[in-house]
Amino acid sequence: MHLSLSATVSTLGVLLATTTYAFPDFQTTADGERIIGGVPVKGHKFPFAAVLNIVEKEGVALCGGTLISKNYILTAAHCVTEEFSGKAVKAKAVAAGLGSDDINDVTVYEADKIIVHPDYDYRKVTDDLALVKLKKSIKSSDDDIKWTGITDAKLKDGMELVAIGWGKTSNSGSVSDDLRQVDVKLGPSRDCREANPDFKDQSGSQLCAAQNDNHDTCQGDSGGPLLYKDKEGSYKIAGITSYGFTPGSDSTSCGTNSVVAFYTNADYYIKWISKETDISKSKLRGDSSNGDDDDDDDDKDGDDDTSAAEVTVQALTSGPLSFIVGITALVFTL
Repeated sequence: MHLSLSATVSTLGVLLATTTYAFPDFQTTADGERIIGGVPVKGHKFPFAAVLNIVEKEGVALCGGTLISKNYILTAAHCVTEEFSGKAVKAKAVAAGLGSDDINDVTVYEADKIIVHPDYDYRKVTDDLALVKLKKSIKSSDDDIKWTGITDAKLKDGMELVAIGWGKTSNSGSVSDDLRQVDVKLGPSRDCREANPDFKDQSGSQLCAAQNDNHDTCQGDSGGPLLYKDKEGSYKIAGITSYGFTPGSDSTSCGTNSVVAFYTNADYYIKWISKETDISKSKLRGDSSNGDDDDDDDDKDGDDDTSAAEVTVQALTSGPLSFIVGITALVFTL
């Protein structure tokens, strides 16, 4: 469905977040793909991968994210904002899971602050990025959790990147217990421009992938990274999973050859990320080994009041994730 970019989110396509509801048992389908066309991640090779749970009035939303320093996660703005206002949700409503490919075995960190890009437009879904600052910093001695950098590679059509996430198994399926990965090829930009006239090429504010039949992200993968593998073999952030839609159609199905998927170009916004985190651009481009960064904030202890985020923490740590069940499409086109 291709409508003007002044259309609201509900007419633009499908945002790749998932809203879930509290039920007694956690259920997933026994077969079918997770990330569409993907495979399970082996060997915990993406130790920077984060799963975010955002407590909403309707339930709990699931998104992805990427750890970029000892206490900052990069994600999509639409994951951590109110649907019809674009305002940031309260930090106490957000919790992050890190340290495991198994969603039932993550270590939970509460959010201290939500920082949404000031130009984020929830109607057009532009400038779709945000930062989640954690209350407690990741220890450099933690072997299971590492942060990664933002690539400055010149991205072009035809380049193959890697998307990861715990998103839906299929258009009608459930979220995945296990982190999965899928190869996604950028371009062709011609198709991307036809879908979105504001798109020029892969060097702008968005990256775009089309004609990736059965290789795609889906609901629940929003905010997670699109990764570039450099010549040293390190995975760095190229994009942030944002949205996808089918031009000329009233419905969108993940993984079909007609879907055009858009990702926020992380490098395009590195100046803003550096300013908000007080981390130099050179350090933000660093590798995935934990070390010192420019953010020297002390760890914070949570208060004694039970917050919405603590409710999420309790649900995450009481496993299995009893609230991640009964998937509904967060925003499908009307």
